[in-house]
Amino acid sequence: MDNNLSLLNKDYLQLSHEDNCNCIFCQQQIQGVERFLCLATDIFCLIDLKGRIQWINAAMEKSLGYSPEEMKNMDFFSLIHPDDRVDALGVIDQVAKDHLSLPIEVRLSLKNEIYRYYEWYVYLDSHNQLYYSVARDISTSKEYEEKLLRLNTIVESSLDAIYAIDQDGRIMSWNNAAEQIFGYSKEEIIGQSINLLAFPEQKDEMDNIIRIIRNGETYSYESIRHRKTGEVVVVFITLAPIKDSVGRVIGTSAVARDITAHQKFEKEIAHLDKLNTIAELASVISHEVRNPMTTVKGFLQLLYNKINDKTFKEYFEIMIEEMERVNSILQEFNNIGKHKESQRTRHDLNHIIKSMTPLLEADAIHQGKMIKFDLKEVPNLIIDANEIRQLILNLTRNALESMEQNGRVIVGTYFDDKKAILSVQDQGEGIASENLEKLGTPFFSTKEEGTGLGLYVCFEIAQRNNARINVDTSHQGTTISVEFEDIFHD
Repeated sequence: MDNNLSLLNKDYLQLSHEDNCNCIFCQQQIQGVERFLCLATDIFCLIDLKGRIQWINAAMEKSLGYSPEEMKNMDFFSLIHPDDRVDALGVIDQVAKDHLSLPIEVRLSLKNEIYRYYEWYVYLDSHNQLYYSVARDISTSKEYEEKLLRLNTIVESSLDAIYAIDQDGRIMSWNNAAEQIFGYSKEEIIGQSINLLAFPEQKDEMDNIIRIIRNGETYSYESIRHRKTGEVVVVFITLAPIKDSVGRVIGTSAVARDITAHQKFEKEIAHLDKLNTIAELASVISHEVRNPMTTVKGFLQLLYNKINDKTFKEYFEIMIEEMERVNSILQEFNNIGKHKESQRTRHDLNHIIKSMTPLLEADAIHQGKMIKFDLKEVPNLIIDANEIRQLILNLTRNALESMEQNGRVIVGTYFDDKKAILSVQDQGEGIASENLEKLGTPFFSTKEEGTGLGLYVCFEIAQRNNARINVDTSHQGTTISVEFEDIFHD
C-alpha cells in the first residue's frame, strides 16, 4: 500500500498508551491492523470530515477499479449513485449523533461507470476526525432477489395454476391462479397432500405421480380434479423436476391449465359438425325417400279399400300405420335440414300453455297418467308461438313416456333472476349420468321406439328463441327447465 495513503499510523489510530508514541509495539499493532484490512474481502476506506477519501484497502482498489493514487482526496459521495446520495448523507447525520450507523444499500460507481450494490455502514472516529467506511458487495444476491421477484411476479400473474410438490406428494407452494381454479387458499392447501384435489378412484393416478416425482421425470397428461366446492374441473397438467444445488431431485413443479371450457367448446364444435352432416343427409333423404313413400302409402290405401278379407285388412292397417310412422320420422328429419328462421313476436307463455291443456291432458289420460299445471305470473316474451307449442308438446310427451302408470307430470312457469322459466317435471327413474351429455343428439334415445329427434328439435327451438335448456335429474325424477333470456314487460 502506498505510504501517502497509509493513514493507519499513530497519528490516526491512538493504539499506544501515550499520544504520538513511536515504540516498536505500537508500530507492530498498526501494521497488523493495516495488513488485516488489506486482506479483507469487504471494501474499507477512511474518509475525512469533508468526505474526501484518505485511504483504501486492496479490496476497494480491486472492486472499484481505481488505484490508490486516483482515489486520494476523491469525493467519496461522488461514487454513490445520485438516487442514493440523500440516504447516504442521512447516514452521515446519524453517525454524527450515534457514531455508528445502521447498514443501508447504496450503489457505488466502478471506474467503468457501472454501478454495483453494496451494503454500507459508517463509524465516526471523532478523536482522529475520520469516518471509517465499510461496504460489502451484495450485487449477486441483489440480482438473485430481483430474478426471484420477477419469477414470483410471473408465477402469481399466470392464468395457469402453478404449485410445487415435494417427494411425499405434499403441496409446498400455491399461486393465485391455483386458488381461483381449485378454490383452496394458500393457508388451506400448503402442506396438504395432492390427494386432496383428486377423487377417491384416482388413487392409482396419484401413486403414479409420486413415482414420477421421485424419479425426476417430466410428464404431461390430461385429467380431472375437483374444486373445493366439489365441482369437476378438467385440467392439463405438466410436471417438471425441481433440483437442489447439487442436482438432487427434491420435488416437482406442476402447471395445471383449466381446459374445462375448452373441452366443452371442442365437444360443441364436434356436435355442430355432426349436425351439419346430418342436415345434409336429411335434405337428401327427405327429397329421395319421401316421394316414393307417399306413392307406396297411396297404393296401400287403395288396396285396403278393395279387400274384403278381415285378416288381410288388419295387415294393411298395420302397414299403413307403419308408413305413417315412417312419414312422421321423415317430417322431423326434414326439419333438421331446413334451418328456418323463427317468426318471433310478443306472446304470453301461460296463454300458450293453457291453449294446449286439452291436448296434453288427453295424452296423459290415454297413457293412464296425470298432468298438473302450476302457472305463475311471467312477463311476456318475444318468441315463435308455434315453435314453443312444439317444444312444450315434445317435452311433455317425453316426460309422460318416462313414467309408469299413475305417474304425474307438472308443467310450470315462474320468474326467477330476471328470467322467465318453463319447467316440465316428471316422476320417472331419472337419466343416467353417462347419457346426460348425449341429450339433444339426433338419433340418441333411451326409448325402444324413439328416434332421438324430438329432444333435438327442442334444443334447436330453444336456441332460435334465445332460450337455454337445463336438465336436473335424479332417481326421483327429471326436471327440464327452459330459461328465456329476452323479456319484455307490458
